[in-house]
Amino acid sequence: MLDLIERETNATYRRKTAHEYAGACPFCRAGDDRFRIWPEEGRYWCRVCGRKGDTIQFLRDLLHLSFAQAKEMTGGIAVGIATPRPATPRAANASNTLDAPSAAWLAQARPLVKECYHKLYGFTGSRALAWLEKRGLARDILHGNGVGFNPDDLWLEREAWGLEPAFREDGAPKGLWLPKGIVIPWFFENELWGIRIRRPAGELKYYWLPGGVMGLYGATTIKAGWPVVLCEGELDALTIRQALTTPTAAVVATGSTQGGRHLRWLARLASASVVLVAFDADDAGEKAAGYWLDALPNARRWRPYWGDANEMAQDGADIAAWIQAGIVEMASCGE
Repeated sequence: MLDLIERETNATYRRKTAHEYAGACPFCRAGDDRFRIWPEEGRYWCRVCGRKGDTIQFLRDLLHLSFAQAKEMTGGIAVGIATPRPATPRAANASNTLDAPSAAWLAQARPLVKECYHKLYGFTGSRALAWLEKRGLARDILHGNGVGFNPDDLWLEREAWGLEPAFREDGAPKGLWLPKGIVIPWFFENELWGIRIRRPAGELKYYWLPGGVMGLYGATTIKAGWPVVLCEGELDALTIRQALTTPTAAVVATGSTQGGRHLRWLARLASASVVLVAFDADDAGEKAAGYWLDALPNARRWRPYWGDANEMAQDGADIAAWIQAGIVEMASCGE
């Protein structure tokens, strides 16, 4: 249980007693020792927000999984692709199947993405578009990937989106929050799977719209035998795609340091000639990159020269040359 929680939260919990560990709560973020874990008993509890439960409950709350998905994830599914590997806790998570969002969710999400796309290029989206262009992203790449803009915080009816009712502490019904920000749709096989929003301000920089399925951003572009560049963020992936004027590699993103860890995506990535793991050049990026290096025999760490790929582009770095160097170096290692 301790290994799983540390892996999924990218945090380290300190031993308090022979049987108890403590650290910051991954849910309310309070303190540095309010969240307690008892690995031998298989339970946890936050002294501030009151979150508690077993391993399955932790995964359901943190990753918004169904009971079946969380139960499957605790089974420690191992992935052996290309070369045999022993089963380890760092193998793929979730279940063997990954279904598209519900019909109710799609019925609401499709027109929303279309509406936000048009707003990005209208008066209300002018500042958001200028911010994206300042980061080096041209309109062609934004247009081709359906990026849009939501100009106002909105509260929507959860039931209309096929979501279970939620309630505030006072018992009042809680709506589905759609925050102001840049709307980034996630597609797979020409179907909308999810929506992530880059907020202009606030502690929560990125927001995943509940009901969507976080797969692997750009997974459809992966071709067997082709190189793949694996990024954390969608804007980094779009930056690299834009730089590769002649497509020489598929470019995908996990959406977070812990995203994309599913058998479906591991199998696709394993079919690539090489997977350049271009996660951010920080401690969290290094730790997360280690998962992919362990899980995929064709993966190689390809650390950005500084920050991330988008920062490199903003400072004038030759992104295409950087990626091509990784492909060439990996090819030479395999000879």
